[in-house]
Amino acid sequence: MKKILYCVLLVLLVLGTTLGCKKESAGTDGSKKYRIALSNNYMGNDWRQVMLKTIQVVAAKPPYSEKVELTIVNSENSPEAQSAAIDVMIEEGYDAILIDAASPTALNPVIDRALAAGIVVVSFDNVVSNPKVHTIHIDLKANGKGWAEFIVKQLKPGDTVAIDTGLPGSTVGNDVYDAAMEVFQKAGIRVVAEFASEWSDGVGQQQIASVLAANPDLDGLLCQAFGETIDAAFTQAGKPFIPCTGYHTNAGQLSALNKKIPFCSANNPPGNSAFALDVALRLLEGEEILPMDISVVPQFFAIPEYANVDIGYPITTIEKDVTVFDNAPGALPWPVLPLPFTSVNLSIDEVANFKQ
Repeated sequence: MKKILYCVLLVLLVLGTTLGCKKESAGTDGSKKYRIALSNNYMGNDWRQVMLKTIQVVAAKPPYSEKVELTIVNSENSPEAQSAAIDVMIEEGYDAILIDAASPTALNPVIDRALAAGIVVVSFDNVVSNPKVHTIHIDLKANGKGWAEFIVKQLKPGDTVAIDTGLPGSTVGNDVYDAAMEVFQKAGIRVVAEFASEWSDGVGQQQIASVLAANPDLDGLLCQAFGETIDAAFTQAGKPFIPCTGYHTNAGQLSALNKKIPFCSANNPPGNSAFALDVALRLLEGEEILPMDISVVPQFFAIPEYANVDIGYPITTIEKDVTVFDNAPGALPWPVLPLPFTSVNLSIDEVANFKQ
């Protein structure tokens, strides 16, 4: 209870400082600007920081800069703390609330309170199950299927693979795993090892090292960590690279390009936050947006030698100074915006300094 009260007081202080207790904000032409808040529950990885940086940059560009005043509130990583923060936003009278949720179900009561107050709610990334709000998320089944197809197309029936379950117990990791396993089973590929990278470079390297030690003749690796994770683990083990997958980072692309790794990455676009901002603005302006559940197919990437592998989805060719940059932060997944979002253009320099 003390922790939740502290979170509420902290959020009140942040909102009071940011908004000066105002209930309205005026545009340059005197028109009312919509006040939109983003509720984020976690700051523990680079992806979340890129996500926040992206929406900040987009909100500062037309047409959003002329119509929206954005406030970001980071709460503790618990449904209780995030719910308390959203209750404060309701009291402050925001026009819309964007939510990267701590729980798919535990926030539903506070979301119902926001809707009852006439507030537009859009959930993205880790989405809520409330059927009355718009949701934006990566198509995890396409993610798992595309990765598995990339590996299968380079193997033959009876070959062996290891598969990463992601973060134990997570819906994201489970959905990717289930879709990939279906492809492997249909193709007659034998899964001889499972491991959990926890979407962490360090943990992933350790887990892959153990898998390689136990399975020296492994033919494929479906990993939910990163290209640089695979590069480090195989290099340290002195093993040749095999068909493999991972999430999209600048460092992973550089590894694949420089070492000719048969690697397919998938991008979970951090700019889905900006997409959520766009959807919220359109709803506030009276547009009807259907379907309410917006599933974004991930963008897949591979070096030129493997960009023509038929995985059932387009593969973007990894290319210097287009998708990968020598001087960009290793954790940056470029491009940051999802393919359906075309309202603004971003340069890599605008988001490279993403540390919050």
